[in-house]
Amino acid sequence: MMNTHPRLFQFGRTAEQIDAARTLIREFADGLPFRSARVEELVLDEDFHRRPLRPEDFSFITFGKAVMPETVARLPFLATQRLLLSINEAAVVRFPPRDNERVWAEFGGFYSPETRNLGERIRPFLEDFAFEFLSGNQTGHSTSTLIEALETTMMEEGRFWGQIFGRLVSRRYVEEGTRFALIQNWSLVTTKRLAFARAQASGFFDLAEPQDRPSLEGTIPGDDAIRELAARCDLLKREHSYWQFYLSTSMARCNLLHALARRPDRPLAFLGAAFDAEAHWLAFGCFIGQAREYLDLDGAGRNIDLEAALEDLRQRFRSTLNAVEVRFGPAGLAEVAKGLSASRTLGESARADLRAQLHWLSAVEEFRMFAKDIDRRINAECPDIDRETFVEPKEMCSTTHVHDDHRLVVIETGNMVFWGNLGMKLKLKPGEMVLVPEGRLHGSSIESDECTYHQPIIPEAWIQQLMSGSEVATAA
Repeated sequence: MMNTHPRLFQFGRTAEQIDAARTLIREFADGLPFRSARVEELVLDEDFHRRPLRPEDFSFITFGKAVMPETVARLPFLATQRLLLSINEAAVVRFPPRDNERVWAEFGGFYSPETRNLGERIRPFLEDFAFEFLSGNQTGHSTSTLIEALETTMMEEGRFWGQIFGRLVSRRYVEEGTRFALIQNWSLVTTKRLAFARAQASGFFDLAEPQDRPSLEGTIPGDDAIRELAARCDLLKREHSYWQFYLSTSMARCNLLHALARRPDRPLAFLGAAFDAEAHWLAFGCFIGQAREYLDLDGAGRNIDLEAALEDLRQRFRSTLNAVEVRFGPAGLAEVAKGLSASRTLGESARADLRAQLHWLSAVEEFRMFAKDIDRRINAECPDIDRETFVEPKEMCSTTHVHDDHRLVVIETGNMVFWGNLGMKLKLKPGEMVLVPEGRLHGSSIESDECTYHQPIIPEAWIQQLMSGSEVATAA
């Protein structure tokens, strides 16, 4: 009888290690490759080993409670995913892009035995902290119910990308939005493929016939078509040049695959997650075709036979499930279900996160007007509302981050440039402001000799009242 495991991730088994883990995390984040970004490092120019982590954040992130679905857009999840992506790629050799003392120092710091050992010590704790909410018990699954679940992923992801593209067209944000979507998917696909390669080299796919195994390499979406579209959107550099623009949930999709691929006791769970990841990748191909056509690229995806590709995925999944059931019976199918369910649950969070970020970015002028409405209400009703005030010098740079609450950014003196997407440069001068909703990735730098700005913290009820019935809220 197969030895089954109740859960993929269990924060309870590592919760007593919180204090020790926090000490090790801070030690890891203090390494040279992980220091906060300088203003000229918004794009990292193919410096694979340079991973800004905002080490100062780890002084107040407690790691006291595991991440839940309602907290995936908050800072602890973002910080954890940045840590995990760095740890998971510490075995990936990438030579420095140029020969100078700084990049070789970062290369040495990234691959040093001390850094790698620290990473391996904190990785299990971070995975349990970040992914416990993906670990519901899966029992009683049959081949047919698992195929239905995979088909649901196909349907949900396909509908999502269609809605996103429609939103980008309506907001005249197609090129900018496509750029951001490519950063979340194309710029991270190599990392996912590395997890697949690790799993295959470790024998995880041996139950499946070679022609039935899941893959993230194929003609839909083809790499050449994506590469051409990326160039059209000015994405010309290798991963992880756009590190600062990765959403936490985008990195989490990579890190979940790596977490399972590193565990030889979970090969069937990895199979379930891998087939789900392929379903997402195929659905992303629909978006690629639409964007290519809209941006007038030749061979614009009108002839993509997505239904044939999806049917092929179904049949390969069915054959793999049959092989699992013959060998291990219902217990084997339950293990596949755990991985499939974890990937599907994370997919729900990833779609919501990307949707919210693109809706905010594509409507930033409306959010500037919302900020003025809120500011007037603060002055009239709540002048002592909780707020943080910052005084920063020229070229002070804020590595991209998120807040766990809704905030205004209000400039009192000086000038700031604010961004939430590659190429975005929202310039704010005294008296100007913008609303930054909870969980929206953003950063800024100072252009004047000094800048004083305030961040009032806005109650959720105010946000709901303000946006009730608005076109922005309806679209979101």
